Amino acid sequence: MRVKTSIFFTTYDEKRAAEILNYIRSNYKVIEEERSTVVKELYYVCVEGRASELKEYLKDKVLWHKVDIIEFK
Repeated sequence: MRVKTSIFFTTYDEKRAAEILNYIRSNYKVIEEERSTVVKELYYVCVEGRASELKEYLKDKVLWHKVDIIEFK
């Protein structure tokens, strides 16, 4: 079984976004990373594996976040 986690978050603070992205990069294998060209405050990162602890990590750091764990069988 293969598992990946999609992380979406919004923040107006670019410094905070950079800290979050660095944290994710240093702890997970990043598959894809994007910043929306339409809504500059929206970020998307896809990592290999199960990263459910990011829900708690992002809770007080951003305006909104969503962490989706996807399992391929």
